[in-house]
Amino acid sequence: MTNKKNGKRELIIKAAINSFRRYGYLKTTFGDIAKEAGVSRALIYSHFKDKRDLFISLNSNLQDRWFAMSEAIVKSDSSDYEKLSKIIDIWIIDSYHNIRNGAYGNQILDGLVNISDINEKRFRKLFINSIQPIVGEDTAELVVFSIRGLMGDRPPVKTLQRRIALLIEKVV
Repeated sequence: MTNKKNGKRELIIKAAINSFRRYGYLKTTFGDIAKEAGVSRALIYSHFKDKRDLFISLNSNLQDRWFAMSEAIVKSDSSDYEKLSKIIDIWIIDSYHNIRNGAYGNQILDGLVNISDINEKRFRKLFINSIQPIVGEDTAELVVFSIRGLMGDRPPVKTLQRRIALLIEKVV
């Protein structure tokens, strides 16, 4: 029963991602998500109390996946530069690229920053923990906060990649 429930939850989260990309966070409704997932709105409410809760859960799921991927990269035989670069690609560049290319990219970026202080703290903690084995705790914190600053003006993806490459060169 639990696997079936988790399967429905994952289906809803995937549908939410597609709906948020298509309609933006503000315009997406549980009706849109239900239609995308092929489930009832009532089923969505049985898993999530509201859209904010769903958005936070969606981000937590992504963060857990990224952390697991980061752990595998840390254990690889790659150089520290390659490890750090790959982990930043997972946590920042890939997501940023997908969000920026969506019709409601800025709205989703705003949502990620403003939707939940708890979600932001969790993201920061997991991201720091994922790069800490490579650069140490203090430098990991510096890298994470620096990247946030590098993204402040919402640059094109290529510009962000160049900025981050310069940062990585300085810390590894």
